[in-house]
Amino acid sequence: MDSIQEILGNKDFTPPSEITTIRAYIERRYKSKSYVKLQRDAVIISVRDSALAATIHLERQSLLDACGITKRLVIRTGSGG
Repeated sequence: MDSIQEILGNKDFTPPSEITTIRAYIERRYKSKSYVKLQRDAVIISVRDSALAATIHLERQSLLDACGITKRLVIRTGSGG
């Protein structure tokens, strides 16, 4: 039986490229931090304020195209970055 240290020592904790791409896009375009979470069928983006969430929502097609998102996109307010 493997110990927890051996299991965690072999695990790659690098975030998926989608997360990195979306965070960089929001940081570059809107000068704001975000929290991105991948689920099986959705990408969830959380930002700090509702104005930014509304702006991203209005420009969602640009975000989808620029970041190559094929999953359902959910934009939330609160606890961003």
